[in-house]
Order: sequence, then structure tokens, then C-alpha cells
Amino acid sequence: MATYTETLDYLYALKNRGSKYGIERMRLLVEALGHPERQFPVIHVAGTNGKGSVCAMLEALYRDNGYKTGFFSSPHLVHLGERAQVDRRILTETEIIHYTEQLKPIAAELGQDDPDLHPTFFEFVTGMAFLRFASDEVDIGIIETGLGGRLDASNVVEPELSIITTISLDHTEMLGGTLAAIAGEKAGIIKPGKPVLMGKLPPEAKSVVRQVAEERGCQLHVLVD
Repeated sequence: MATYTETLDYLYALKNRGSKYGIERMRLLVEALGHPERQFPVIHVAGTNGKGSVCAMLEALYRDNGYKTGFFSSPHLVHLGERAQVDRRILTETEIIHYTEQLKPIAAELGQDDPDLHPTFFEFVTGMAFLRFASDEVDIGIIETGLGGRLDASNVVEPELSIITTISLDHTEMLGGTLAAIAGEKAGIIKPGKPVLMGKLPPEAKSVVRQVAEERGCQLHVLVD
């Protein structure tokens, strides 16, 4: 069994290889894991700002009302285990070692023929969170996107509710140089027939989210119209 230091060395070596924007690797990973992300209801939250705060408030509300909560967010502030919390209990060093040892051979197999299919650091940790939430049988998973939405690793979930908090210019090199383009990427978390909650968005972004929700047959709730 690896030590915690060896485990962190492995994980951060993945991070040092760089991020690879896209969702195909994550789809392959959750399929290989038996789709743990389908074993609990999900609220999926995207946005330029505010998504972490919204997730934290939702987690507190559900937990205070007796639900067992899973909370996935990034980045962590002090300890890697902050990224995958159950009832606000972070992953311990022992649990991080356990889930890493569980995931390593699967990740290696996925990247055996094509190294580009090996999960990135973020995808690896996302898979770790899904495994933990499924194993702990959470009542609800509050999932924060990492970057954008449409191609974010977390977007393999099928949420009961999608939330888009705010839209402004961010990561334009990957998400596009206009509010409309960025809104289209964030709106990628919207799933057919599932309700959407939209925060205060600029008109250009709001119209894109409305259009995507309408095209996918989703009921749209607007916080500020």
C-alpha cells in the first residue's frame, strides 16, 4: 500500500502533466467505474462567480434538513480531501490512498493504448468524489463545475436541477470571447427535461440560456428577471 506522500506525488504528477479540456476521458472513466455518478440525485452548478457559495449554501440547507450530502468543489484550500465531502467531512488521508489505489489501474488501462485517454488530475479527483458519494450512499450530491460546463469533467452527471449563477468574461481562451459564447458553454450542463435555475445574467447571456432551456424542454426559473 502506498503512503500518503507517495499518493500525493502520483496525483500531482497528473496535475503537472497539464489539463486537457474535454469530456470524453471522463465518460470513459465513469463507464469503467460502473457509473457511480448515477447512484445519487445531483444538483449541478455552473457560473463565472458564485457557484462555490451557492453549492455551500445548498449543502448546508440539505444537511440541516436531515439529508446526507455529498459536496464536490474545487480547488481545495488546505487539504485535497476538501474536494469530496460527505456531510462536510473531508476525505481522510487513508481514504485518499484507498480511492487512488482503486482508480490507478483503471486509469492506467484507459491510457494504455492512447496516453491522451489517461484521466487528468481533475478527472481523477472527480471520479474519486463520485465513488465516495456512491459508497456513502448520499441522499444528494451538490456538484460544482470546474471550468465552463459543456466540456467540464463533472458534466457526465444527469442532474435533477441545473443552476447557472452568473456569466461574465472568464477563461476566454477556452470558453470564447463573448458573453454569448461563454453562456453557451455554461448552459452545456442543462439536460433535457430537467429544470434550470438562472441567476442574474447580462441580457446577451440570459437569452442564450433561455434558448438552450427551451430547446431541451426544460422549465426555466429566473431568480432576477
